[in-house]
Amino acid sequence: MNNRIFKSILLFFVLGTLLFAQGIPKLELTIVDEKVNMTQTEKEGRVAITYKPGDIIRYTIIATNTGDGVLTSPLITDPIPQGVSYNPYTAKGLNSVITYSVNNGQLFQVWPPTYIEKDENGRNVEKLASPDMVTHVRWELMRSLAPNESHQFEFEVIVK
Repeated sequence: MNNRIFKSILLFFVLGTLLFAQGIPKLELTIVDEKVNMTQTEKEGRVAITYKPGDIIRYTIIATNTGDGVLTSPLITDPIPQGVSYNPYTAKGLNSVITYSVNNGQLFQVWPPTYIEKDENGRNVEKLASPDMVTHVRWELMRSLAPNESHQFEFEVIVK
C-alpha cells in the first residue's frame, strides 16, 4: 500500500473516531408550575389549589442534556399560557440572555419589548408592549451543557 493511501485511511479513521466519540446531545425539558400565593389551607393540602384573577404562578423549566454529547448554547423557548399575562422582571436564568416575543415567537427582543403600529398619518410608530402582550419567553444559555447536566430557568405569570 502506498504512503498516500495509508495516510488517507488513517486520517479517515481518526476523524471518524473523533466524530463518534463526541456523542449526540439531547435536550429534555421538565416544566413545573407552582402557585406562589397559596392560601394556608392550599399549602397544607386540605383543599384543592384554585386560581383566581391576580394569582401568581411561577414556572420553573429544568433543561437537562440527556444525551452523551455536549450541548452547545441551548435555546429554550416557552410560550405564555392562555388566561395569564407575563409578570415583568421575573424571568431568570444564570448565564442566559433572556428575550421576549409579542408576536407569537416570530421576533424576540430584550425587555422591554416593543411593537410597531401605524399612526393616523400612516407612519410606523414604535410603542412599548405591555406585559400582557408577551407571548413567549426565550433563554439562550451562554455556555454548554455536558451530558447529564441540568440548568434551571423560571418566570412568573399573573392570572387574568
